[in-house]
Amino acid sequence: MVSRLVLTLIRISCASAAALVFLPLAVIFDPLVQQVASHVPTDHWFDILWDLFSEENPDETIVTVIQLLWTVGVLVCILPITVTALIGTGTRASSFIFYAGVSGALAAAIPWLLRSSRLGERALHPSSAEAHLTVILFLTGAFAGTIFWLVAARSESCRMTGKGWLSRHSSE
Repeated sequence: MVSRLVLTLIRISCASAAALVFLPLAVIFDPLVQQVASHVPTDHWFDILWDLFSEENPDETIVTVIQLLWTVGVLVCILPITVTALIGTGTRASSFIFYAGVSGALAAAIPWLLRSSRLGERALHPSSAEAHLTVILFLTGAFAGTIFWLVAARSESCRMTGKGWLSRHSSE
């Protein structure tokens, strides 16, 4: 029981870390984001950063940026795969479609749920950029679910064949 919990935590950690790497890369390399950003000269980005950090209290700005990144990371990259993993482990689901689909759907839905709670009726009419971002969030969650599933499948096959680290060291 304890080894199963430890393995689930390791799988969640691997999947969350993969999502935390995938999300910024997906945003940076997304063609739509590149098209929008290509109209802005490179030195303008440095002006934006300079203006952002040259406020009266730059420490407050840094804290705000870190809080924003933390919130996005937790809500999009960690929470969906954690919920999916707990449900999947509890029900003993082993389907790739379950892990990738549910975590992708949750990653895409969480920002919309938060938005609808704040904006009400306006939240029902997304712009094309918001819809595009929803696809990126879905892919991030699906990627995390895929990583979780791959690690789970590998560890289960090692456990079944007796070639895993835990099975070698559990008899000691």
